[in-house]
Amino acid sequence: MSIKSALSQAAAWTRIGCAAAAGLVIATPSLGAPTSLTPPTVQPINASGSTAVATTGAHALTTDDVGAWLDGLMPTALNTAQVPGAVVVVVKDGAVLYEKGYGYADYDKHIPVDARTTLFRPGSTSKLFTWTAVMQQVEQRKINLDADVNTYLDFKIPAYHGLPVTMRMLMTHRAGFSETARDLLFYNRPPPPLDAVLKRYVPPRIFTPDGGPGYSNYGAALAGYIVQRVSGERFEDYIAHHIFAPLNMAHSTFAQPLPASFVPNMSKGYETWDKPGPAFEVVNVPPAGSLSATGDDMSHFMIAHLQDGRYGSAQILQPATAQMMHTSVTRAFPDLNGNLLGFYQQNINGHRVIAHGGDTNFFHSDLSLFLDDNVGLFVSVNAKGKDGMGEFLRDSLFDAFADRYFPGPAAPVSTVDLATAKAHAAMIAGPYISSRGSHSTFLRLVDLISPNVVTANPDGSISAAPEGVMETFVEETPFLWRQKNGHDRLEGSVKDGKVVRWASDGIAPIMTYNRPHGLAGAGLELPLTLAALTLLALTAILWPVVAIVRWRYQKAFAYAGARAIAYRLLRVCSILGLAAVVMWYEVIELVSATGGSDVNPVLHLSQLVSLLAFVGGFAVALWNLALVFRGPSSWFGKLYSVLMLAAFAMMLWIALHYHLVGVSSQY
Repeated sequence: MSIKSALSQAAAWTRIGCAAAAGLVIATPSLGAPTSLTPPTVQPINASGSTAVATTGAHALTTDDVGAWLDGLMPTALNTAQVPGAVVVVVKDGAVLYEKGYGYADYDKHIPVDARTTLFRPGSTSKLFTWTAVMQQVEQRKINLDADVNTYLDFKIPAYHGLPVTMRMLMTHRAGFSETARDLLFYNRPPPPLDAVLKRYVPPRIFTPDGGPGYSNYGAALAGYIVQRVSGERFEDYIAHHIFAPLNMAHSTFAQPLPASFVPNMSKGYETWDKPGPAFEVVNVPPAGSLSATGDDMSHFMIAHLQDGRYGSAQILQPATAQMMHTSVTRAFPDLNGNLLGFYQQNINGHRVIAHGGDTNFFHSDLSLFLDDNVGLFVSVNAKGKDGMGEFLRDSLFDAFADRYFPGPAAPVSTVDLATAKAHAAMIAGPYISSRGSHSTFLRLVDLISPNVVTANPDGSISAAPEGVMETFVEETPFLWRQKNGHDRLEGSVKDGKVVRWASDGIAPIMTYNRPHGLAGAGLELPLTLAALTLLALTAILWPVVAIVRWRYQKAFAYAGARAIAYRLLRVCSILGLAAVVMWYEVIELVSATGGSDVNPVLHLSQLVSLLAFVGGFAVALWNLALVFRGPSSWFGKLYSVLMLAAFAMMLWIALHYHLVGVSSQY
C-alpha cells in the first residue's frame, strides 16, 4: 500500500494488500519438523455467504461483453480520475478471456499501455508470490506452518505472552508486530540486504493472535527471508526459478532497480497525469512488494491458482497445498471475511472470492479470484489520481464487475427493531484506533490525529469509515450492520455493555478497530490537546503584544528576580512547544512522502525541541505556580498559572505517550 495510507487511519485501507516489506540473504538453516497439509487449528470455509449461489439478471461473461463494458467504462474513468493508464485482465476456465491496456504508460510521450508488454508495480499483491513460495517449502517439508520461526532464522524474534511467532501467524497477519515505515521506499538505488533490514529493528509485538489481525510488512519480509534461508537461493532468484519460469512469466521480476532489459517497458508512476513520480520506486524489503509485471503475466499466476497450482503442463503447487491456501480461514469476526494462508477473503454476492491488493506511492492494484466460478480479475492503475480517485477506481471496478457478472440476492431484511438498533448504535459510537499501527514509535501520533469515529444516527443507523470514506450502515442482525446501498458489512464485539472492537468485510483481513482506554476512549484526548496548544499559542502570541503595549504606555515590567525569569521561560517554552508541533508535522510529511529517507536530522531535532518544550515547560510551569501562590498575585494570575501547568502537563503526557521525547531513530 502507499506509504501515506500506511500513516493515516483515515486512508482507504480497503482490499489493499499494502505496500512493501520483506527479504534477502542466504544461509543454511536448521529445519523444523515437517508440517501436515491438514492444519490442526483451522476452521473450514463457512458456507453461509461464501459459496456461489444461483443468480438472475447476470450478463454473460464473454469476451465481447466484458470488452464492450470495459471499453465504455475505463476511458471515462481514467479521465475523471486523472490517471494516465491502467491494465485490466480477466481469465476464465484456464485461459485469458480479455486483457487490455487503457491510456498511457508515459503520458507526455503518449506511449500506450499494452497488456502484454507494459510493466506495472502490483505493490503488496507481490506478497502472493512470497506466500506461494512459502507453501512450496511446506510441500518439501522445509517449513512447518506451526513451528517457531526462530527455527529458521539467524536472529531472534522474541515471544509475546509466551507465544512464539509461527509462519501461520505471518501468513494471516497475527504475529502482532507493531507497524514500521522507516526507509520503506527509495528511488533508483539498490535496496539494502534483507537481513540487514530485518535485524536492524525488530518491531515489538503488541498483540496476541486473538487480538489481530494487524497487517505487517515486516512479517511478510520475515517470511521471504525464511524462504531464502531454507531454499538456499536468493529470494528474487528463487521466485524467478520456481514461479516465473514454470508459469512462463517472462516479463516479470522482483529485481531492483529494474534490470536494463525491462526498463523500456516499465510504466511511469504518477500522482495525477501531470505529476509524474521522481523515479522508479525501490522497495527495501522485496518479498513484500517489489514485483514488476505485465498484466498478461499476472494472468498466468491467476490461472495457476484457479487450477489448484497448475498452468499448462507446469504444477507450481500440489492441488492439496493450493486448496489448503485457499480454504484455511481465520476470522476475527464470525460473520466477516477472514484471512486465508496468504490470500484474504473478498466474498461478494454469495460468491467465494480470494484476493490481495497492493499499493506503492503511485501504482494501485487488485487481484481477485472467483474460485467456484473459475474466474480471475486483475487491475492496476499507474496513479493515485485526483483526490485519490485512482485508488477508488481500482476498488470500485471489482464491485462493478461482480454486480454485472455475478449478481447476488437482495440484501436480507433487518431483524432488529428500532429501539434495539438505537441502543446498539449508542454502544458502538465513539473513537477507535487501528490494530495496524506503530504503538512504540512517534508514528503513534496517527492514533491521536485521526481516530476512526463511529457516530450513532437518530434513525438507529450508524456512520463509520472503515475504508476512509464515511458510509451509513443499517443493523441487519444484532451487532452486524450492512452498508446502505453498498456491499460492505460491519460487525462489532461487545464486552461490558460496549462495543470494544469492530471491523468490516473490506478491512477485517487486514486490521480491526479497537476502542482505546482513558482519555482517548472518552473522546477527550484530542480536545484537551488542542485546548493546551491553544493556551500555549495565546501565551506565545500575546508576549510581544503585551510588551509593545507596555512600551507604548510607558508601563514598567511588573516582575523581577525569579518571577521575571519564570515569566520569560514560560513563554519561551510555549514558543518551543508550537515549534515542536510544526516540526513533528514535517516529520510525518517526510515519512509519508519518502518512506523516511533522510528524515533523521529533522527527527532528532524534533525530539530535542520536544524535550526542551514539554519537559522543560512542565518544570517551569510548576516553578511559576509555586512562585505565584507564594507571593502577592491576582486571582487571574493564579488561575493562569494553574492553566499553564495543566497545559504543559497535558503536552508532556502526549510527548511521553506518543514517543516524541527520546533519541531513537527506529520507526
